[in-house]
Amino acid sequence: MPFSDLIFLYGFLPILFLLYYICPKSGWRRGVLTFFSLFFYAFGEPVYVFLMVGLVAADWGFGLLIGRTESRTRRKLWLVLAVVSNLGVLVFYKYLGFLLTTVNTVFNVTLPVVSFVMPIGISFFTFQTMSYVIDVYRGDAEVQKSFPRLLLYVSLFPQLIAGPIVRYKDIEDQLDDRTVDPVLVSDGIFRFAVGLAKKVWIADHCGEAVTMLYSLQEATVAGRWMGAVFYTLQLYFDFSGYSDMAIGLGKMFGFRFFENFNYPLISASATEFWRRWHMSLGTFFRDYVYIPLGGNRHDQMRNIFVVWFLTGLWHGASWNFILWGLFYGVLLTWEKSSFLPFMQRRLDDNWPECPPVLMYLSGCGKWVLSHVYTLLITVVGFAVFYFDHDLLKNLGYLIGIGTTGLSDMYAASVVFEHLWLLAAACLLACPVAPLAGRWLQKAFAGLEEKTGREGVAYGCERVCKTIAAAALVAVCTVMMAGNTYSAFLYFRF
Repeated sequence: MPFSDLIFLYGFLPILFLLYYICPKSGWRRGVLTFFSLFFYAFGEPVYVFLMVGLVAADWGFGLLIGRTESRTRRKLWLVLAVVSNLGVLVFYKYLGFLLTTVNTVFNVTLPVVSFVMPIGISFFTFQTMSYVIDVYRGDAEVQKSFPRLLLYVSLFPQLIAGPIVRYKDIEDQLDDRTVDPVLVSDGIFRFAVGLAKKVWIADHCGEAVTMLYSLQEATVAGRWMGAVFYTLQLYFDFSGYSDMAIGLGKMFGFRFFENFNYPLISASATEFWRRWHMSLGTFFRDYVYIPLGGNRHDQMRNIFVVWFLTGLWHGASWNFILWGLFYGVLLTWEKSSFLPFMQRRLDDNWPECPPVLMYLSGCGKWVLSHVYTLLITVVGFAVFYFDHDLLKNLGYLIGIGTTGLSDMYAASVVFEHLWLLAAACLLACPVAPLAGRWLQKAFAGLEEKTGREGVAYGCERVCKTIAAAALVAVCTVMMAGNTYSAFLYFRF
């Protein structure tokens, strides 16, 4: 049941909200939230909900065993068994068919290819259950003796399907005691409305442009590049919109999740981009793979490649995802070894008497070049990400191999038709919203100072957010009622 669905918006969510807040005790509220979260998952995966509950039960048991065992060897044994069982389930459902097909191709054999329908969100909730056991083993989190509490942590519907990846130690205390106040709920509703608008207004329309540009039988260079640009914007607004909605829903029920995106398309390097994009996944691989391998202290380049091979593989059982991960592995190792020192070096390092004007122009030039470079590799990277079939042929189109020309009238008309969308998406991908918010806060503060009435600024802010949230949801409702359903892109991962 996606968030951008009228059944969720006007059926599931209001009923849950009402029942949750009429319950007088926190224990009853946890029960209501757990039941609705399981129903939320079972609505789309009626069978695999038992798989998820079974994984939670297994990791709950492993956590208890680790907590009761003093022997370091046995504690490590329980940890290994927990990780292997989680990864085994993930490999079985997500990668078995891919592995068998690869073996058949490489060794020229005919093993029967067996594959299963992948449970929605399995890549996310297996990582969360593993993080719980690992944190208990490390001593970073207390053993959760209550199975219902651990089940709530994993099945919590806002972040269940497509993240952000919420680690157990980050919300351990919130499972027992959460402070919910009207301001937090109001902020959550506003954040949810913003995420919904990102999905319905921007991402879905970018997806329409991608489909129109990539459905042409005769490919042109400009058409393929614009398709890659629109897909990059679609993926950003789709996934960041989902994260906004998840964070907002969490606030409505008293949970505080960490941010998952921080305007990544303004980055000046691939390194900075991945500190701003899907931050919960990057943090997970840093803490549970990169640092245990040795991090920056031992064979850093190898560790980066391992992490990015796994990052690509995590996204899907297809070679284009693996190549996409290795693509960023190469870029990040190159940046750490040579690129960033060059981009950060001032012109006057080798010319002490450099005029200030040239120093300024040098800084501006490096700033422009670094951003152009980052946008270019991001678009190319997501083109690799998109084409799971005929990858080389489609990448060749970007440099003119096999195309019918530079452009054509149809591709130009599609871009012209969506020119407003391109401009709006590029603008909103920059941090203009926080700047506008700070400007409004200053304006409200000035109004409060002029009137001399305490609380005017706070009241104006609440009213504006309420009106904006209502308007966004209303317009999105009209658009959802008139358009066909479009799933979130990260549901496939």
